[in-house]
Amino acid sequence: MKALTILTFPVFSIFCLNTAASSLEPPDSLSRTRPLLPPVETTYRFPYSLNHPSGKNQLPLILNEVSGLTDIDSDHVACVQDEIGTVFIYNFHTDSIVEKYKFDETGDFEGLTYTKHALYILRSDGRLTEWNNFNQHSGGETILHYTLPILTANNEGLCFDHKYNRLLIAAKSKPVNHDYRSERFIYEFNLSTKKLNPKPLYSINTEQLEKVAKQYHITQNDTNSKGKLKPFNFRPSSLAVHPVTGEIYIISAADHILAVMDRTGDIIFMAPLKPDLYAKAEGITFLDDGTMIITNEGAGKTPTLLLFNPRN
Repeated sequence: MKALTILTFPVFSIFCLNTAASSLEPPDSLSRTRPLLPPVETTYRFPYSLNHPSGKNQLPLILNEVSGLTDIDSDHVACVQDEIGTVFIYNFHTDSIVEKYKFDETGDFEGLTYTKHALYILRSDGRLTEWNNFNQHSGGETILHYTLPILTANNEGLCFDHKYNRLLIAAKSKPVNHDYRSERFIYEFNLSTKKLNPKPLYSINTEQLEKVAKQYHITQNDTNSKGKLKPFNFRPSSLAVHPVTGEIYIISAADHILAVMDRTGDIIFMAPLKPDLYAKAEGITFLDDGTMIITNEGAGKTPTLLLFNPRN
């Protein structure tokens, strides 16, 4: 493994966190006059059979709390686990960890994505790590840390959007400004300027999403300690851009829901994730041919990796 040079610096923002939270303008998708979430379109054909994976691997126990996931090539993915600052290279054909590369000590590492030039790791508090010239055989070179001015306390989703040369970062929790407590923001990080756009690129309104969820027969059945039904929620844990269609797939592990969003910000498909197959779906990625891969934390069981070949 090559010697590493580690640099840490903040990404400049024109405002501090508190003032930004009070002055933040909603993204365009919130101010549109047309509905954010359109009626269910019967013509949309979801290309995967979520209840019947093409392959299923039991992951090694070191990945019991697997969180971030990204594709490396047609045989390998990279994974990170909560609280361990190590990237694991996993061959899903041979069902084995083939390399391990340390980038940090401990932390709540949630998101992971690969751009073919660098590996990016997201910590839940919004710190983004860039590992330059990364490859699966020798690791990477210079490591940079960016402190992002994200307006949410808990952030888990991270993916590469090749078309626009940017990263997408999905907030799991509601914004610190409770005027937007029903919104789940998705931000963009420009890979050319290495800056975060402080204005969310997309927002998912959970109240509107609940209406669409019912059209897909998705309802909230969980109750609290007093036996009362919990309100509908959607807490993104991972997202990925489909390499063929450009659609954005978003998973809420805690709520066992997968949603598909088009480039305009409209939800075009939703599906429930069966808990017996998706114990806690914390990672999603795609191979270049459209094969979808989802990883699940053990959550009291065995961590798994699921492969889904697209339907013809």
